[in-house]
Amino acid sequence: MMNMQVKKRRSDSMLRKKPLFAALATCALLLSACGNANDSKSGSGAASPSASAKASEKPSNVELRMAWWGSQERHDKTLAAIELFEKQNPNIKITAEYSGMDGYFDKLNTQIAAGNAPDLIQMGGNIMEYVGRNALLDLQPYVGNAIRLEDFDQSLINEATADGKLYGVTLGVSQTALLFNATMFNKAGVPVPNGESWTFDDFKNSALQISEKLGKGFYGSYDLSSDNASFTTYLAAHGKELYRSGELKFDKQDVVNWFSMWDELRQAGAIVPAEVQVANPPDAVDKSLIVKGQVAIQGASASQIFGYQALTEDQLGLLPNPAGPAGNGMSPPVSGQFITSYEGTKYPEEVAKFMDFMVNDPEAAAILGSTRGVPPSAKIRDALSAESTPIDKILYDYISLATKISTGNGYEHFPYDNEFIKLLKLTSEKIAFGAASIDSASEEFMTEMQKMLARANQ
Repeated sequence: MMNMQVKKRRSDSMLRKKPLFAALATCALLLSACGNANDSKSGSGAASPSASAKASEKPSNVELRMAWWGSQERHDKTLAAIELFEKQNPNIKITAEYSGMDGYFDKLNTQIAAGNAPDLIQMGGNIMEYVGRNALLDLQPYVGNAIRLEDFDQSLINEATADGKLYGVTLGVSQTALLFNATMFNKAGVPVPNGESWTFDDFKNSALQISEKLGKGFYGSYDLSSDNASFTTYLAAHGKELYRSGELKFDKQDVVNWFSMWDELRQAGAIVPAEVQVANPPDAVDKSLIVKGQVAIQGASASQIFGYQALTEDQLGLLPNPAGPAGNGMSPPVSGQFITSYEGTKYPEEVAKFMDFMVNDPEAAAILGSTRGVPPSAKIRDALSAESTPIDKILYDYISLATKISTGNGYEHFPYDNEFIKLLKLTSEKIAFGAASIDSASEEFMTEMQKMLARANQ
């Protein structure tokens, strides 16, 4: 984990990558009219007595801490946005605590237990886990005043709402995806699949052909058996779900089928071997073999294409998950990440002000781009789209395609989402390294999932 006072200035190269400021001038004028509290879809805008009391003694200088995970590109652009905010608000300083995904929530859990969590916290789909632990600040008193959400689709607001209270602001609209190296497909002479119609059989055939034609050290795909998004969409593509309304909606045979598919590809040399994958994890952008031209397919959030493309001359692209008997199983695009606040923050008003800045300030939008997904504000999104780069267009086109063809019913997160993700990864590694058979590992997986479910239903 890195913990540093943000003093970093934007480089000239970053400024050259952002020709959007001029295009966003009009957007700035439009957004300036959005501060009317009566326009909000989600709240009255009047701060509650408790919120006002919490910030009744306002110091002249405020120091906030902000935690997030992501690629180096996301780090750099977030730091640049923070610097802009500090220039606009000289009395507020923000200390950055950023890292990769590994260990992020372990550290956060320790901080929450100790009562010293950051004021601003990036959250993913597990936001409701922390709402349930009373760890996040209720933002509802600031909606319509400090936080303007009138240009957000209501579904994005609902994702972070519980019992009529808002606990997070969407930072980007995202979708699960398969990131692919188009250059490798071309070198192998394998056609890039048609995203609207490809199936699991097509996926397996592509992986096998690429590994065979490119030879030793080249693979059609990473081993995605440990990827939770791939697993849950696989279940949905076969008419099942991970979890719904307090119950698991799949059985052991579904798990056996999942791991058996990947083991077949592993035995054929079509996916990355276990020891190679551990040394070159796909979610570590600088170590991913897709940017080195050695792996053709990996799982990702669609917006992550920016970080990967920045590290390779190969042409990258996005594909939806393959279809099964029930379609591709993908839910419609959802919030990629949220910005939330620790319930114990001393500065809720300043926190709310920065949240609004991240999603509604045109200059901040130009800096952040799509590093956390397609911007949630319709006006900001339209302005960015008008000046989109080729990679922006790939992302926007993919989001449109995913919206059109998604067949899932909407993913309900498992109550212990982080523990489920760790369990799936552990089970995958046991099988991949030969430490357990598919049957015994699947049995153990189901047993542990049932234990977590029992805890959640207590």
